Amino acid sequence: MSDNPSNEQLKTKLDELMSQLMTTEEAAELWKLSQDHIKRLCSDKLIACKRGKTWLILRDQPNPKQS
Repeated sequence: MSDNPSNEQLKTKLDELMSQLMTTEEAAELWKLSQDHIKRLCSDKLIACKRGKTWLILRDQPNPKQS
């Protein structure tokens, strides 16, 4: 018997992780800010990481315009 997780377990874990993240487009809609402004904030004000050309932003952080 192997200790490796099944594909279904890995998919579930990935879905859980992805539910904690949002794109700049989603953040702009949620926070009522422009997507370009969100991208600028990703560099130094938000908890975010860039993967390729896409910023992934932690969903649970406060709206930066209210800080």
